[in-house]
Amino acid sequence: MQITIYMGSRCNLNCAYCHREADANETKMSSELFEKLRNVDDLTVKLMGGEPTLYLDEIKKVVKAVPKAKFIICTNGVNLDKYLSFFREHDFLVCISYDGDNNVKRGFDPFSKAIDYPKLAVSTTIYHGHTDLKAIIKNFAEKERIIGRRLSFFPHFAHATNSKNDGYSLSLGDADYILKQYRELVGSYMEQRFKYGVRNFRLEGMFTGLLKRYQSNFKYGETYCVNKDLMKFNAQGKCFSCLYIRDDELSEDWQAEQQIILESLYPECKSCPVYFMCGGGCIKSKSHDIECYLNKKLFSWFKAEYEKWRETEHAD
Repeated sequence: MQITIYMGSRCNLNCAYCHREADANETKMSSELFEKLRNVDDLTVKLMGGEPTLYLDEIKKVVKAVPKAKFIICTNGVNLDKYLSFFREHDFLVCISYDGDNNVKRGFDPFSKAIDYPKLAVSTTIYHGHTDLKAIIKNFAEKERIIGRRLSFFPHFAHATNSKNDGYSLSLGDADYILKQYRELVGSYMEQRFKYGVRNFRLEGMFTGLLKRYQSNFKYGETYCVNKDLMKFNAQGKCFSCLYIRDDELSEDWQAEQQIILESLYPECKSCPVYFMCGGGCIKSKSHDIECYLNKKLFSWFKAEYEKWRETEHAD
């Protein structure tokens, strides 16, 4: 099981589309949180912020409390050089945020030089004005020559949760353009992989992201953020439906509580044919209707296309 810990809202960048809400009551890691971690079998701990490297002393306490866990950290990369030896010592998977553009919205390029670390993943935010996936892939190819390794990105869509980031939410036109590109790019990936046995590494993150959603099998009340395989806690050990907003605290009866939230906000989710992949989407997004449109069409297409290729593979 994976437990995501929201270390806090402090950050050393100020990305324009970020949807975290500042937390005036940040505390250090609590004994309650450590107890929850120790009671989980086959534990993976994912550390997020804000910028989690700003909380490294607290991270060290987490590692000490559950040294046999697997660890993931999601970082903007500003402090990466400083802490690589610690991440290497404890076999962290390091997921770096990089959008594959000119960094105007982020203000920092973690791939301006070679990174000597074996376990890297890249998370890329797709937002209004930044939806050209082919251009992103081309940029990643150029970065590969700098850092000396292949890169595959895992796209996720920006969520409008407040007036500051509202301008970066996807429009209906953005959604249609993204769908067209996914069908072309991930469609070609599946054809190459299942028909010819060739895996296009640059497209693998896009495919893998959809495959994981296909395999999620969310039940009603499980969401993408809190489900049977993933729980999210703050430093005090409190669980929330969204760690960035933190307005709905969840108890051990979290599934029933999330059902109530969904029924009040998005009752159509209950009968949605791709809820098993979507999990209600971002339940805090102000542009949920557009994200719902995108997810429903994208996940429906992937389900049909993936099952078609799997049937072909088994028939052979």
